[in-house]
Amino acid sequence: MRKKEIPLEQAYRLLTPGCVVLVASQKEGRYNVMTASWQMPVSVKPPLVAVAVAKRHLTAEYIRAGGAFTVNVPGLSLLPKVHHCGSVSGRDADKFAATGLTAVPGQKVAAPLIAECLAGIECRLWNTYDGGDHHIFVGEVVAAVAAQECFEKHWLFTGKEKFFVHHLGGPLYVVPGTMVSVSKGEKGFAVTEEPLENVANQICRN
Repeated sequence: MRKKEIPLEQAYRLLTPGCVVLVASQKEGRYNVMTASWQMPVSVKPPLVAVAVAKRHLTAEYIRAGGAFTVNVPGLSLLPKVHHCGSVSGRDADKFAATGLTAVPGQKVAAPLIAECLAGIECRLWNTYDGGDHHIFVGEVVAAVAAQECFEKHWLFTGKEKFFVHHLGGPLYVVPGTMVSVSKGEKGFAVTEEPLENVANQICRN
């Protein structure tokens, strides 16, 4: 397989698409929301998740001041609003007001959840690490909610709403259309591709 050189400033895109989320935060009663795709789970016990936020961003200031943040999973129908939240600074505009997204109080933290998202994870700030031009905020999960029709031990791709929007860079996004399962047979492991809803339903029955 022939390879080509990739500019160093584009190397991070080799690790995307990353699942796009909305990170919400608060400082002194003021809310902010930003779009992020640099996020990941990092521990089960205790439950920890991490998000990378540029140090210059208002969200970084709010998380450090408020000691908390929420990670919200949008569906594809929210993409215009999601993209807007990643295109402007909260220093210049109230992104909740501009997009019509609804901030709702969290159960455990002062940072808000977003009502229109399919899921939300409330995090207390656990630790902050230096990540170059980003802060890596690790949060302890203290509460989590998800739409009933979308989650049962894992995400269910059975509804009309497409989700797990992934960011390719700039204005480009992609959503998954096929779930791939791996099974062991006589000749080793084999890959099977099926429509997402078929595999999800099968897993639920098992």
